[in-house]
Amino acid sequence: MTAPSQNPEGPSLASLRRASLVAVVIAAVLVVTAVLPAEYGVDPTGIGRRIGLTQMGRLKQELAKEAIEDARADSVAAAEARAK
Repeated sequence: MTAPSQNPEGPSLASLRRASLVAVVIAAVLVVTAVLPAEYGVDPTGIGRRIGLTQMGRLKQELAKEAIEDARADSVAAAEARAK
């Protein structure tokens, strides 16, 4: 069981701003160090290369390009089949 809050009105505006700023900074660090390397193969810090995320991101990008090329080839083949 937790102790009752000393401030029944909730946190102050200053503490909410501070918490929000900390959350934004943490999110930005995670995007730059983990999301960009893992999803897009972009590694501005070098950390993604060291932990293997950059390679995974580059592979995902290659597979996405191949999927787009396959879809285009399929649509061309289907258009040619309809034209016959």
